[in-house]
Amino acid sequence: MPKIWRLAFLPAPDRLDPPAAELHVWRGGPEDLLRRVLSRYLGLPPAKIRLAIGEHGKPRLATEPERLAFNLTHSGELVLVAVSCGREVGIDVEREKAGRDLVALAERALDPAAAVAVRAAAGEERTRVFHDLWTRHEARLKCLGVGIGRRPTWPSPPVAVESLPIDPGYAAAVAVTGDAVPIRRWTLE
Repeated sequence: MPKIWRLAFLPAPDRLDPPAAELHVWRGGPEDLLRRVLSRYLGLPPAKIRLAIGEHGKPRLATEPERLAFNLTHSGELVLVAVSCGREVGIDVEREKAGRDLVALAERALDPAAAVAVRAAAGEERTRVFHDLWTRHEARLKCLGVGIGRRPTWPSPPVAVESLPIDPGYAAAVAVTGDAVPIRRWTLE
């Protein structure tokens, strides 16, 4: 599988074409980031963009949903949006929190190999490993459009998942159906 390119978050241009052969990840403040990002692709004011919610809470465009695929995540003050064209996408960010029984949580929610990796890590490393694996797991489920407490019950398409380097104390991951693609990262404040 090709490696997803890692780029620094760049200042956002005013207008962008939908990402055909790459994935765009946006970071910004909590004030309606999703509509502000989508306006860059759709050429509409944020207030004019109408969204619909799928069965498990995944947002999509209310009209022409095939035009763009996108997903939103937030933890603390950090908000991320992933945008793709022609392929489903999921994104997750989590603030790393110690003090919980991460092994028990991993054994209950993650696949057996991931649970073993969490159990094998100790101290602060366990917290980092758990959150990295958790965000990868959640980004994949969000990409497939299923809720966090569910697993796909149909043959699911292949999904490329990549951890995203982000602020200290946070873990993030993005997933896209099909093979891995380059990622371009934008900042919108």
